[in-house]
Amino acid sequence: MIERYLDALAIGGADRAALASRIRARARDGADANALFVALHGALADAEADADNPAHASIATRVALAAEPLALPPAPSKGRLPAAPQLARTSMAPLHWLRSWRERWRRRRNERRFVPDSPVERQDWRRAGLLRRTLLIALIIGQTYIATDLMQAILPYHGRQPLEIPILMLFAILFGWISAGFWTALAGYLVIGKGGDRWAISGTASDDALIPPEARTAIIMPIANEDVAGVFARVRATYESVVRTGYGDRFDFFVLSDSANPDTRVAELSAWFELCRDIGFGNVFYRWRPHRIKRKSGNVADFCRRWGRRYRYMIVLDADSVMTGACITRLVQIAEANPDTGILQTAPKATGRDTLYGRAQQFAT
Repeated sequence: MIERYLDALAIGGADRAALASRIRARARDGADANALFVALHGALADAEADADNPAHASIATRVALAAEPLALPPAPSKGRLPAAPQLARTSMAPLHWLRSWRERWRRRRNERRFVPDSPVERQDWRRAGLLRRTLLIALIIGQTYIATDLMQAILPYHGRQPLEIPILMLFAILFGWISAGFWTALAGYLVIGKGGDRWAISGTASDDALIPPEARTAIIMPIANEDVAGVFARVRATYESVVRTGYGDRFDFFVLSDSANPDTRVAELSAWFELCRDIGFGNVFYRWRPHRIKRKSGNVADFCRRWGRRYRYMIVLDADSVMTGACITRLVQIAEANPDTGILQTAPKATGRDTLYGRAQQFAT
């Protein structure tokens, strides 16, 4: 048992031999585990205050040995790992709707007067957006009206019977949904065909725009009883891709767990420690939420309350998501160029599909 424990701590060479000799010198009546913890704790464990619980007294030593050869932050000296940064609480209470609208109107009026939200050559994008939305809605409603009228002509009683009215209502809703997808796809095809959209928000920032140090971003991944190995493999791939961009110090990663299974929680903590042992502590954090209220939305809100004040931006990933560092830094560059923007979203892609249906979905995206 002692040998397996030392294997788990990854202790080898002369250190292992010295520790084994100390254990043999202290072992008595077969109490090898107790001797192990006393030997790990060192000379201080001989003090009477620690004699009753040498396992607890040796926690800091075991953490430091397991993290070898990394230099750990000061917290492990107290037997704790820096699983999360210091709290920077902020309020998540909703504003009264009337006050919210007044402040929003006042802020918009001041921005128009003092801080234009876009360059001069792009100030008409609101008018163009209104025209496009109006045209899109008109096309959807017109196509849905024509299709519903044809459906009414097909029905036996032409929509005059009570049972035919719900049929027509459901048909109109479902056809409108399909029509919206059709016209959106067609508009995208026309925009790409003509060489791009001059009103696109991606055109407001250059690819080599600098990200200032104060523009920090939190990349969070809420999870609940997921495949632990897969989750942390995706976090690592995303982290390493961000580091390769040269802006790794602007981003912190958070794995926010709502897992209820104790074995899964232990596996998550172990996987986080293994990841940090490989890449270093300080940019990848892990938190298990004891009170799992409102599921995923509650997990995100809890993060914002605890650490939202530390960051200017937040990127939310699903448990099965992975992003490239180029995409993440591009989102931040665009957000920096458009401070009045509330939400940015990139187009998702399916990857790694094996079945015929999955491959078709991957090709479609």
